[in-house]
Amino acid sequence: MNDLLINLHIPKTGGTTLRDIIHRQYPINNIITIPTLSESKDIINNLSLDREKQLDIIQGHLQYGIHKKLNRNIKYFTMLRDPIKRILSTYYYIVNQPNNPQNLSNTIETMSIYDYINSGINPFLINGQTQLIAGKACSINDQFIKSKELLEIAINNINENFIFTGVTELFDESILILKKKLDWKTPYYSKANKTKYKPNYNNIDSKIKNFIESHNQLDIKLYNYVKNMIDEDIHSAGKNFQNDVYRFKIINYITNPIFGYSRAKRYFSKKIKFF
Repeated sequence: MNDLLINLHIPKTGGTTLRDIIHRQYPINNIITIPTLSESKDIINNLSLDREKQLDIIQGHLQYGIHKKLNRNIKYFTMLRDPIKRILSTYYYIVNQPNNPQNLSNTIETMSIYDYINSGINPFLINGQTQLIAGKACSINDQFIKSKELLEIAINNINENFIFTGVTELFDESILILKKKLDWKTPYYSKANKTKYKPNYNNIDSKIKNFIESHNQLDIKLYNYVKNMIDEDIHSAGKNFQNDVYRFKIINYITNPIFGYSRAKRYFSKKIKFF
């Protein structure tokens, strides 16, 4: 029996796009998608042995460690994103959803990013990528959330139990490396769940960037660690891989509308089932 794969989807890292790719790689009945972190333990705990044997992949919002309840050999993979961009994307995504429970705005004033992070309503805005990969969810008042030990656990997990860790900023390169490792069909895609009405992140006030950096030093170090590994993989793969990436980008740009239509069709077919 092949290893059971776990795609750890960290919010605002391109994970929804990656999930669309995954849906074209495996039979639908061999995939479980976990919608929220709070549901992940119950879903895994209630998984029957027969259902577990059937699976190729578990994906969704979860944290490292759910494999401990399973009876298969496990390999994780995930995508990281530049921590400043990930926090900004999360913030603008939330403020553009008036009914989102994380949106602390009122009719008079839109919440600031400082208020959003300091509120603790989303503790994964402080070293959230490191928390999830370490499998250690922390409150914002927990000293462990900024500890060297948390980073060491995350790096050890990546080295020991992740078949691959990519970065959003090198998304095409990352998924082509995944394709080779997992023997996938060519993973063409259309970008999904993009944050709307966002500013150019390069023009964000330096005070805001410094504030985010001060709360995400572990995530910055973890991201740089992973980015360096990918850069080395790309360099060692040589010119042929770079040519493959170039061709992939061209064909993916041309075929992009097809995969956007396929995602919309799948989304609405699920909605219709509930009527």
